[in-house]
Amino acid sequence: MVIEWLRFKVPPEKWEEFILRDEEVWTVGLKSLDGYLGKEVWVDAVENEVVMLIRWETREQWKSVPQSKIDELDAKMGDLQMPIAESREYQVRKFLH
Repeated sequence: MVIEWLRFKVPPEKWEEFILRDEEVWTVGLKSLDGYLGKEVWVDAVENEVVMLIRWETREQWKSVPQSKIDELDAKMGDLQMPIAESREYQVRKFLH
């Protein structure tokens, strides 16, 4: 499994609206894609950040999402489209005991 980790700087007064729109646009849009496993949204009230953790079966499936699909979903965010402040990628490792 691969984790796509995204951090957004979001003004506190826009948190709810941003998270709801993201659910309607991105979460719904990603659900139809091969390899998408799920998503968590974390809010840091101290740093005014929203962090999204998206789980993918494989890196190949994640990276095969067409740029046109990304652009389409970004556009649907409208006035709540926020720039990504930081992105990371993690491999989830499982160890046999």
